[in-house]
Amino acid sequence: MASKILERSLFSNHLKDSINYSIYLPEKFQNNKNNYILYLLHGHGGSNDDWFNKKEGNIKHILDSLIRTKTIKPTIAVSLNAKNSWYVNSTTPMELIYINEFIPYIESEYGVSANWGTRILAGNSAGGFGALNFGLKYPNLFKSVVLLSPAAYFPSPPEISSSRKIDVFKFKGVFNDSIWKSYSYRNLIDSSKFVEDYPKFYTSTGDDDAYGIFNVITKLRSFFTKNNIQNETLVINGGHDWKVWRACFTNDLIRIYND
Repeated sequence: MASKILERSLFSNHLKDSINYSIYLPEKFQNNKNNYILYLLHGHGGSNDDWFNKKEGNIKHILDSLIRTKTIKPTIAVSLNAKNSWYVNSTTPMELIYINEFIPYIESEYGVSANWGTRILAGNSAGGFGALNFGLKYPNLFKSVVLLSPAAYFPSPPEISSSRKIDVFKFKGVFNDSIWKSYSYRNLIDSSKFVEDYPKFYTSTGDDDAYGIFNVITKLRSFFTKNNIQNETLVINGGHDWKVWRACFTNDLIRIYND
């Protein structure tokens, strides 16, 4: 049986509505608790289709190629339509939905073991913001986290950032620095709590990224080093686009499986 992409939905009790998701099932897929699973977080203005669209993430082609050559193990990949939530709890409690509903549902529905060692999280841009926060806040859930041009600005995003245009980070209709900072990754490390294993983070960007992401990953690298969190950084030629993200994601996925 060839690999396939399915378009499905689940009902969220938190939202009281259905949410669409897309899922890739590898060739000869069987409900097997040893299956690896990729959770893919889309960027601002995107949807669950982004990672699966041939002109964008083209994840089917990437995974088919890597699995067929036995570069990586058979892997499921899934993306939820989080709209412009930036994966935080706001008007839409997307963090609660993702962590408490979506992940358990997917792993039950497709027979994936609830296993730290088989979960990989990846996100581009705003999805990278979400993946960073999830990886730090729920270190027991993910073994590896891929951050593709993560829009995890500190202390504040630049004027060009789409984060300034949405209600999530606004107060009385105006972007609010304090609200933005309240969601920052810098608040997610509690030195009073011992965490045996944070995920390993794979962070990348294009050197011509117009959104200032090079500065973001420079600060992230210092943050990871200070907190003894394993990390790899990759900078390649290109901008804030899927050409860069596909290349970096493929590179990171190979490194994850080699590790």
